[in-house]
Amino acid sequence: MHDHREDLIWPGRETILEFPCGVVRLPNGNTLIADAGSETGLGSKLLEVDREGNVTRHWNPGFRFLHGIKVLEDELFLADTTNNRILGMDEEGTIRFTSDAWSGGPGVLSDGSSLCYPNNIHPIRSDCFMVTDRNNDRYVLVDREGQVQAHGAPGLKRPHNCEPLEGGQVIIANSDNNSVDIVDAAGQVVWRYDEGLLWPRDANRLPDGNVLIADSKNSRVIEVTPGKEMVWSFAVDYFANFYEAHRLPNGHTLISDQQRQQVLEVDGDGQVVWRFRNYERSGPLLDRLQNGSFKHTDGDGLPSDWILATRLSEGGGRLIWGEDPRGKRIPGMEYDRPGALYFQQAVRVQPGAYYTLAGRIGTENLDGVACLQVAFIDEYDALLCDASLSPRGEGFSGTTPLTDDMFEMEVPERAVAANVRIFMSGTGKVFFDQIRFFC
Repeated sequence: MHDHREDLIWPGRETILEFPCGVVRLPNGNTLIADAGSETGLGSKLLEVDREGNVTRHWNPGFRFLHGIKVLEDELFLADTTNNRILGMDEEGTIRFTSDAWSGGPGVLSDGSSLCYPNNIHPIRSDCFMVTDRNNDRYVLVDREGQVQAHGAPGLKRPHNCEPLEGGQVIIANSDNNSVDIVDAAGQVVWRYDEGLLWPRDANRLPDGNVLIADSKNSRVIEVTPGKEMVWSFAVDYFANFYEAHRLPNGHTLISDQQRQQVLEVDGDGQVVWRFRNYERSGPLLDRLQNGSFKHTDGDGLPSDWILATRLSEGGGRLIWGEDPRGKRIPGMEYDRPGALYFQQAVRVQPGAYYTLAGRIGTENLDGVACLQVAFIDEYDALLCDASLSPRGEGFSGTTPLTDDMFEMEVPERAVAANVRIFMSGTGKVFFDQIRFFC
């Protein structure tokens, strides 16, 4: 298991794109990419890439799940999500301001609130920004000193990208509501598109009044008119989980494809005219599950062959140790916030074959759910479907003793490996032992 210092990037991976979020095309033709980093929660960074696919610059001043990036004049504005902060940074990587300094820090606004998992920052001018404050279910208009100018809107459910429009209106990717909303200055919805959307995370109004939407879990980008007619779409036949989409001056669309670790530029006919992908897997795919009894540990005393995946844990989660009824030392996880945490190992599989995942799992004061889970991945190291749809065993909550669980699944056609997981959400603890995965 690797060190989880927030500023650590594994040697040799300083320029490897792991999980693209925000994207910006610069006037010089290069592309800025906000990279959330690896599943372990390490390696978040900002990359600048030229048309030939060369990483010309990279920055990492302690980012953790970098989401949003915007540029105004000579300054870069960033939503450093798991650090619960926004930043202003010059092109040399020097931080000009950080919300950590507000009200003596960290990040207390003038109204007494704090940012919680900010996903996006949009500069209105150099000293005023609209921030999508996701876990507070709002957007907030704030200056460099943390003075709140305005905030809204009621009815938001875990929004991602919110951006100001003319006349005081705001366009919102209202993600967990599966809608794109335009609200007026009073926060009232004046336009909504929700026809078949599944977790939209970016929406932009185009100069002609149409709206461009990154419809993440439908793996598509669509353009709709004010009358809600779909006039353009780009869709793929794999689970892409597109994060952001921007219409470029040349009419092309720039898209971040999180699952295949790439950024695409597509033309009006939906043809890919530019692609950046330099991903290489950092760890091995094992031929069979290793160390399912957790007897072996690495130099740090942590279970060998397993990783603690914290990219989606919103800054929380840790490995703990306990004992089974016989006094044997067994591992566990402790978690205390929204998001998801899981222990994981990647194992090769054969499409069409049937596999069984078995193990012992128990919980302590868990107000969420814990389970055994298998998330299949393809040749790109990308999930075949949203993890919530992956095969899983019985769900455990509250306080339950170590219990044997077992379930069988068929390997999908495109799968080359399985991420074998012990998954948890919610506040509490989960313990596990004797994990087995076999055909």
